[in-house]
Amino acid sequence: MVEKLVGFYRRLVCHPVPVIFALLFLAAKIWSNTTYGGSLINGLRSGLVGLLVYGLALGVVCLLSEKPLGNRFAAEELESGKAMKGAGLIVLIYLFILGSIVDRLQRQGYMPGIPLFSVIPGWALWYDFFNEFPGGYMTANILRGAPFMVLAPALVLRWLGVKRGEFGFSGGDLKPATPFLAIYMAAFLFGGVTVERWAFLLYAILHAGFQEEFFFRGVMQPLFISVTKHPIMGIGLSVCLFALLHIPDFVFRVYPTVPLALSSVASTGLFGSLMAYGVYRTGMLWPWMLIHALSNVVGF
Repeated sequence: MVEKLVGFYRRLVCHPVPVIFALLFLAAKIWSNTTYGGSLINGLRSGLVGLLVYGLALGVVCLLSEKPLGNRFAAEELESGKAMKGAGLIVLIYLFILGSIVDRLQRQGYMPGIPLFSVIPGWALWYDFFNEFPGGYMTANILRGAPFMVLAPALVLRWLGVKRGEFGFSGGDLKPATPFLAIYMAAFLFGGVTVERWAFLLYAILHAGFQEEFFFRGVMQPLFISVTKHPIMGIGLSVCLFALLHIPDFVFRVYPTVPLALSSVASTGLFGSLMAYGVYRTGMLWPWMLIHALSNVVGF
């Protein structure tokens, strides 16, 4: 057991991708802390605590799993040329999703300029159509996101020859996800069980949980691993794009300053690395979808 953990952490600290991620995370925390009058030491301590917590979480996943089961996602085993084409299509879909976020922020007045997708015939009608649905922004976000984060990627997998039975919604190894499911579910229940919280949890499951985990961990990550022929590189690239997708909203809508927004983006990336590694080791999506949704509700 000890040898397994030592080997895991040795590989982690000796690979440039996690090292670069860690340095960027520390830089973001220090910048955010010093911007608000804190000391460099406090910012460094905050960053190191975050790295320690997530480092321990990754170790738990490694310790409780016998071996990586990511190859249960058939996209990870594709021939190089086919995987490259699939990854290229997924990146194009990703850029479209990113553009749609910028367009939404422009239409809502958070970002300056003419809405990015004004050049697309009928896009304004598509955008406005979902604003009339019951449920407000939650329903609108779910319905707007489904075609691009679920349907289009699923069609790419179908085109690549990936069958439903070769995807990680069942089977796999649940043990590594169990402690995190228990922690986040307990935090949710202890926070008070109200209709509003259950409604927000349902929204988080359908939007952040199902849509984001399916797109980034179920489709993008296996394709990137297949293209790079290296799990850490594939995971690192998909986590990086996952974190970058949050920048427009965090910078222009959610947070008052850029340092605070980028600090949160860095935390999002660290959380994404736990989700990504969890999916890779367990060969399952659904527990991490639920964990992601619960995290959005409880706030950590």
